[in-house]
Amino acid sequence: MILSSNDDSRRATPLLKSALGAVLVCSLIEAPFEVAAAANGVQAVAVVCSKLLLALLVFFACGRSPLARLIALFVCGASVFAVVPALPDEFRYDPIAFVLSTAECVLKSLAIFALLRDTGLATWGRWQRS
Repeated sequence: MILSSNDDSRRATPLLKSALGAVLVCSLIEAPFEVAAAANGVQAVAVVCSKLLLALLVFFACGRSPLARLIALFVCGASVFAVVPALPDEFRYDPIAFVLSTAECVLKSLAIFALLRDTGLATWGRWQRS
């Protein structure tokens, strides 16, 4: 089965580790701003939990887990599609948020490229055959 095999071809390349690490660091840099913008304590806890889940996802995606890499691919792609349409408004009303969001989109796009290059397409093909 695809998810239980453990061969050397599933090792994360330095590009993948760097890209996912940069996504995590950028997310952690944004965390204080997101916690400060939270309307109540429940939202602040949700932000912290989301950062912890992202850290776990990056940890497993940098390991040999093809499932974690596919989930990371989905999370990065969904995030880019959600943030990019709001960039013009952020540029107009909040330049600091625009810079942070632009950096986040660039890093997540690099992570998408690295995930697809490393394992995404190959894992999808193996999963289709199994």
